Amino acid sequence: MQCRYVLFSVLIGLLFILPNECAGQESSRFRGELGYLYAFHEDLGITKKDWILVPGTWSDPVNYDGQSQYAFTFRDTSWYYPFNHHLPFINTRYRLTANSTNSFEVALLQSVTINSWRQLSFMWGAEFLYRPVDWIQLALQGGFISGYHAVTDLQNPTILPVEGKEGGVLLGANATADFLLSERWKIRLSYNPLVTGLGLAYDLTKEN
Repeated sequence: MQCRYVLFSVLIGLLFILPNECAGQESSRFRGELGYLYAFHEDLGITKKDWILVPGTWSDPVNYDGQSQYAFTFRDTSWYYPFNHHLPFINTRYRLTANSTNSFEVALLQSVTINSWRQLSFMWGAEFLYRPVDWIQLALQGGFISGYHAVTDLQNPTILPVEGKEGGVLLGANATADFLLSERWKIRLSYNPLVTGLGLAYDLTKEN
């Protein structure tokens, strides 16, 4: 699954760097942006706990009362995973439709970011964007994002890989509010059930 998101990222990323001469008027459909969010979490991290078997502590169960197949010593162990607050990202969009004033748009969205677990996450989905005034953009994004290792189960007393080789894939939504500082620069406020972020975004494909 992770490889599929890498391929999506590469393919869609190549689209917005094609020369404008090759795309003609359709070049405006493709947009790319580079940005950074500072993440706010309710807690500084999470603590996971479990009982861990202590190696070399095997004892023959016949030496104990009752019936048992195994006799080991277990240790009550906890792990603390601090959240990452620095979330750089790169996004690419392909506009599917817009109204006559371009105040409302629907686009395919692809994003690559460093997530709260310091892993590379890939997102692919759709974005619904609304501009109530020239200097504000409100958007709702929905789709699949990798790299979160079953976040809904992180508080369970089981051993789940928080930083493993492959990330879990979630289906979710995110909301953003952009305040345009110039043709290219914007302040971004981002929110979803996992993280709230505040930062800057820079438009890579705005025509001069």
